[in-house]
Amino acid sequence: MAVLAVAAHSTEAFAPPATGIAGVKSASPHFSPLFAEESSEESSAFLPPAEASESTKEGEIGLDTVEMLGRGAAKAKRGKRKGGPVAKTIGKDKSSVTLAPEEIHYEGPPAITETIIPTISILTVVGIVPAIASWSRQAWVRYKITSRRIRVTSGIGGKDMAEIVYPDIIEMRTVKRLFGDGDMVAFLRDGAKFEMRNIPEFDDTMKFILEQVSPEVKKQYLEKGDVARPIE
Repeated sequence: MAVLAVAAHSTEAFAPPATGIAGVKSASPHFSPLFAEESSEESSAFLPPAEASESTKEGEIGLDTVEMLGRGAAKAKRGKRKGGPVAKTIGKDKSSVTLAPEEIHYEGPPAITETIIPTISILTVVGIVPAIASWSRQAWVRYKITSRRIRVTSGIGGKDMAEIVYPDIIEMRTVKRLFGDGDMVAFLRDGAKFEMRNIPEFDDTMKFILEQVSPEVKKQYLEKGDVARPIE
């Protein structure tokens, strides 16, 4: 009996609406949207695409065509921006200003020859202090001469550092020592002095430095920069 009651109830839910006396449909709900095949054309939300308007004349461009042309122009501009002649020119400029690798001519302590005389003078009481100073320089002082700069590290434990670049040098004076090393003083644009004592392989080092300084400084040094050279 329960099954028959449920079936009767479902049949009443999907029964067609009753018609009144005057032929007017009753206000019972319409359940046809539950099934696609029962929905009428008037209640459907889908409309077929409208045909081209008759007002469109021959020779006129539609909106879709304009949008496609705009996208194509944008792609063309992006292509010119990525691979155009401007990018190639920038690449050439960068390659032309690329610096050459820094060449290290010498890196190490002062010449060991500075310790010879102070060490011999230890036999006297006065020579102890110069010997300690010379060996301390061997332990803590470091020279670095490259194609771009000259650096001197000194002080207790090598904590002090001084560095110059060749364009700052306006004058040089040198003195050659007995055992093949020598001293150099560089005068800078700001009025400061940069000193290096007991430069090892002095002749080769000065030849390398002269190749890095300006032609005016080189000419001036060759004329009167070597203090030990006799005046002509």
